[in-house]
Amino acid sequence: MKKYLYLLGAFSTALFSSSCKKDFTCTCIESSSLSSDADTYTYTIKDAQKTHAKGACVSTERESTTYTYNYTTGTFTEVPVTYTSNCELD
Repeated sequence: MKKYLYLLGAFSTALFSSSCKKDFTCTCIESSSLSSDADTYTYTIKDAQKTHAKGACVSTERESTTYTYNYTTGTFTEVPVTYTSNCELD
């Protein structure tokens, strides 16, 4: 009887400790500090564990500069801009 309990315990441990791989969807909303518009895009992370999919679906923020042109004075002005991408795993 003990052999069957040990065998059942080993089988249960192997079954529940194995990780399931499946497809995950990452949805990101991208915006910039110069505009009120936002772009939304999604991508699929295939055959991954949930922890690995979370690592691949990351939010980012970067700073840069852009130039605006003043038509009245005919000069360019350097303007700082921040690009933000907020991503969530679905």
